Amino acid sequence: MKCPYCKTDLKNGRTVLTFQMDANRIVVVRDVPALICEQCGEESIDIEVSKIVERQIEKALSDGIRMGFIDFNTAA
Repeated sequence: MKCPYCKTDLKNGRTVLTFQMDANRIVVVRDVPALICEQCGEESIDIEVSKIVERQIEKALSDGIRMGFIDFNTAA
């Protein structure tokens, strides 16, 4: 797969996603599978991975987390 910006190859890697839900809630999801551009660093997340992250965030917020870290592989 090619980067949509610089057309360089994307390679499998891992990234960190940060979500600020409102002024008082921040959740960070670590070690998320991603495709990362070797040239410009642009990151792309698969739709299935996005759905998993969304469920993880929803669970964290329903558990009352105001600020925290989630490890993708542990919570997935």
